[in-house]
Amino acid sequence: MATYLDSITLVLAVIALFYYSHRAVMYPNRYYRLGLFSIATYLLAQSSWTTAWFLGDMWGRDFANYLWFIFNTSIIWLLIMIKDKFK
Repeated sequence: MATYLDSITLVLAVIALFYYSHRAVMYPNRYYRLGLFSIATYLLAQSSWTTAWFLGDMWGRDFANYLWFIFNTSIIWLLIMIKDKFK
């Protein structure tokens, strides 16, 4: 079941990757660049963690956890940056 749920977020991330890459080229600003970085980090973290889990690779799992930390930090930073846009 968890694999199916991860597949849903993976598909959403790929769609967002196309959207943000288009926006980052057409309207370059820091929000789109950070969003693009966050999506790319998510895709790396998710795929590396899943692969490490299937292979039973402890080092790969630990590396993926660091990628998750970077992803979580970038999302929180993005939320902090856009807080003034929705007043």
